Amino acid sequence: MSIFRKISSYFTLAISIVIAIATFFAAYAGHINPNSMSIAPLMCMTFPYWIIITLIMLPICFFVDKRFSLIPLISLIGCIGPILNICPLNIWPSNYDKNDAESFSLLSYNAYNFISYNNNYPDDDTNATLTFIAKTDADIVCLQECEYLSPLPRWHVYRKQVNEIKEQYPHIIIGQENGQSIFSKHPVTKVTSDGFFSHFVVDMPNHKLDIIDVHLRSIRLSDEDKKNYNEALSELIADNEEDSFSSWKNIASKVTKAAKQRARQAIAIKKYIDNIENDNIIVCGDFNDVPGCFAINTIADDDFDDVYRECGFGPMTTYHGSNLNFRIDHILYKGDFDATSFKRDKFNSSDHYPLYATFKWDND
Repeated sequence: MSIFRKISSYFTLAISIVIAIATFFAAYAGHINPNSMSIAPLMCMTFPYWIIITLIMLPICFFVDKRFSLIPLISLIGCIGPILNICPLNIWPSNYDKNDAESFSLLSYNAYNFISYNNNYPDDDTNATLTFIAKTDADIVCLQECEYLSPLPRWHVYRKQVNEIKEQYPHIIIGQENGQSIFSKHPVTKVTSDGFFSHFVVDMPNHKLDIIDVHLRSIRLSDEDKKNYNEALSELIADNEEDSFSSWKNIASKVTKAAKQRARQAIAIKKYIDNIENDNIIVCGDFNDVPGCFAINTIADDDFDDVYRECGFGPMTTYHGSNLNFRIDHILYKGDFDATSFKRDKFNSSDHYPLYATFKWDND
């Protein structure tokens, strides 16, 4: 073996080991409290990129030395659970029968206060978001950033459509102080609200359903931050390392600060849920964090299932604002019912996409 080939072989081996360790750490970083390790949320957020890098390394290792390919292969196998969290493979979804008395549907949506995110108002007489909600005809609608339901012509919200929504959903509670609101076809009561979550109880036929509607701390990136995020990769390609490093450092600081706050919020929500006597619970809304993060792992623990993990297929994004594409909206559930289908609609009046899930009560 030539000196050059030997050096390249050792270099490939070293790089593949480092990438494998980083990938494995990113896969399970969501089990580490960000307040204990600041880098954990950053690694968790970048996990999909580490998977891509690992997949690229697989053929490279095979070409250099077939034995080396075992390193990225073992790394991928060890991360199969977290991989399926971000890219589930449910090929045959269950059918949902709206007329089935044991089935119900739920829409979870950050409504952006019914403002058009793209400032596009194609219809002067109606509000696009309210039109979409009415069209889904979900049994329960959980909203975030919904602080009012009254005529506001500036945002194309008019009395006629408001009255139609109230007729379709006779049980409505608006979270004026925090924006977590609920529209329901069944009687609903509000138990409590704590800024980042609201607890509702829906009296369904033969069942009571507790719903925790969450809106956890956002990263609060400024418009300049979002612009820098989209330009950072271009700066790296252009070898403008100084500007790129400055941009990433500022963004990383905000990401970790927000993750620490969400960790504290998630722990508080978990403690609250543990005191709910009913076993039938849905936790949904804008988590402002990616699959496998500490907040979701804390709330879900070993009790809750993720609707997208159970019914979804492939990678998915729920936030599209400023070309930042992440899955930060989630629906978790537990109790005497099962998720039967899931859909992320591409309706984009808000900077979030709406999530539509269906469930069926298990009466066996």
